Amino acid sequence: MHGHIELRTTFTDGTTSHTTNIRYLVVNAPSAYNILLGRPALNRIEAIASTRHMKMKLHSLEGTVITIKSDQKEPKKCYENSLKTKIEVFAVTTQPLMKERVSQAEIARDR
Repeated sequence: MHGHIELRTTFTDGTTSHTTNIRYLVVNAPSAYNILLGRPALNRIEAIASTRHMKMKLHSLEGTVITIKSDQKEPKKCYENSLKTKIEVFAVTTQPLMKERVSQAEIARDR
């Protein structure tokens, strides 16, 4: 099953939360992860993610900072699971239409 779905998603640290609609791309592929959030979703919720610290910070609707933490066990388990899964490569890409000359105004307008 491949397709897009928009879901109301809540990010919480257990005391405060931020809920917003996130558009997900659903793919039928083996993965060690349940979900991957891309730059568009992170930018939309104005989140700062640090893979080194395994934390993500964003503001709640009240303006307080939400810190979502991961632990060492989860990434290790994901890595071990990825080694066990059958290796298949799936790539989903979108390519802009090619134009011979694109002005800066066109680039700004498309954003």
